[in-house]
Amino acid sequence: MPQSDTISILCVDDEPLFLDSFQELLEQEGFAVTAATTVDEAIELLNTHYFDVITSDYAMPGMDGLSLLQEIRSRGCNSLFVVITAKRLAHIAIDALNSGADYYVQKGTDIGPETRKLAAFIRQRISGGNTGREIEEWEKFFRSVIESQNEVICRLAPDGAFTYANETGLRFFRKSYDAILGENFFAAIPDDDQPLVREALGALSPVRPDILIEHRIRNGEGKVVLLESNFHGFFGSGGVISQYQVGGRDTASLIQTDEPEYPPRSIPSVAPAAPAPAKDGSADWKGLVETIQTLDNPVFAIDKAGIIIAWNHALEQLTGVPAASMLGKGSREYAVPFYGKPAPMLIDHIVSPPEASAEKLPAIKRVGDTFIGDVEHVKIQGKPMLLWAKGSPVYDANGALIAAIEAITVGEPQAVPETEDYLGGISSITLKLSGEGMGGAIAGAIGSTTGGFGVYATSKRLFVIRNPDLSPESAQGVGFGALMMDELFGTTVDSRQKPVAELEKLQVFTAAKDDVESIELKKPVLLSGYMTVIKKDKSSFRVYIDHKKAFTHIEQLMKSFLPERLRSD
Repeated sequence: MPQSDTISILCVDDEPLFLDSFQELLEQEGFAVTAATTVDEAIELLNTHYFDVITSDYAMPGMDGLSLLQEIRSRGCNSLFVVITAKRLAHIAIDALNSGADYYVQKGTDIGPETRKLAAFIRQRISGGNTGREIEEWEKFFRSVIESQNEVICRLAPDGAFTYANETGLRFFRKSYDAILGENFFAAIPDDDQPLVREALGALSPVRPDILIEHRIRNGEGKVVLLESNFHGFFGSGGVISQYQVGGRDTASLIQTDEPEYPPRSIPSVAPAAPAPAKDGSADWKGLVETIQTLDNPVFAIDKAGIIIAWNHALEQLTGVPAASMLGKGSREYAVPFYGKPAPMLIDHIVSPPEASAEKLPAIKRVGDTFIGDVEHVKIQGKPMLLWAKGSPVYDANGALIAAIEAITVGEPQAVPETEDYLGGISSITLKLSGEGMGGAIAGAIGSTTGGFGVYATSKRLFVIRNPDLSPESAQGVGFGALMMDELFGTTVDSRQKPVAELEKLQVFTAAKDDVESIELKKPVLLSGYMTVIKKDKSSFRVYIDHKKAFTHIEQLMKSFLPERLRSD
């Protein structure tokens, strides 16, 4: 046990320069810091010492940070665990959550501000009397989101034996959770495809732990279907594979989302169980409400019956309506602060789809489970405003809808009409520019450059802007509060309509439609995707795209802007 009241931290990172700087910053915050440059050294220290907090780089020789996390959790160690990496957010975040991490920090050019945020987080968790309860509530909510995904997610032992499968995986193989633990993933792959899969897995290494392949597999109905599988290898000491994670998607869309024909499963010990729906159809909203309350965005939530269950502080400030007067109300009372009367809002697309409603709902576009509304003219506290909203469903562990969430963004109406027709656009922390020279281009390709850029188009011009609302200072250090918004809405994005004057002010690149020779789009798979604009004077400009949903937005926009000169693979 600790010898004093000083918070003790073990920092594990194989980059000595970063480790020395990070250790010094943490010590300046008053923590007792011990450094380790290898996982083996860290494990030796953990055999003889207790640490309140463990920070670990994600990609290290021998064993990655999440394998280290699993190792210490298997020992019953409940120290706070912080993942620190330069790799892209979405892939590592889901792994970190499944493994029981508490915080996520992305390396950047200036780690100082993120260290101060991390220090505040550590003090809050270590000094709080309800630390364990708070983390449990967070992870319960995240588990309900992750378990509802339509992608097969499995963990496998080196020989292919299942050690974990999510709900979609259980539906795909038509097995209960207990039954699938006795099965072998590789045994379901036809003999003709076995060499392909074995060769792909044999190529994995601690340096290149991921590979995306298509192969055939037998589902639980005995049908052979084509599965697009992303295999990730976890390596132990000496570079020996310790387990695989598989994220698979049936390319023929044969995976069904009907209610499973097996009894509810128990969740493995690597992560807390998801909240089960109550027998009367209601749900325990405590974790959801507390999560929404911590968000800086104005956000509210309703249950599937349309009753308001959350109305956060940011929304109270925006509307002037206290939560106490809204919670528990139905009949679309949530619309009154915006329209002056009960009326359909974007959130009604989720709990009451248009085909089931006789009322006209606001226009929306849908990307996966994210609903994005058009900009609307409203009055808030008597002031004319522009309202833009995003929404998402929330499911329980069995895939049943239990709630819907809507996030609100507002702006002031334009006083001067635009001279160009606005086509659309998107800004995101996953849209990035490379640095100077070949090294910067490589950094952009692997997703480690600074994000927060945007791509927009009018009837006459294409713009790339730097969006000040998505500054790297707020994006590099991401606790699970921000991560929840990322996962619910696909990625941290801003797709509000922007005036041409604002685009001109924020632009880092622009091209008139008549000056563009071609636009090339490359979809992100293992590396970042990109958009390259080639002008008729042979100059070019490239934006890297880390997230598939952001890529889809941009691809649709370019088809509207210049379809005859667009090349996409």
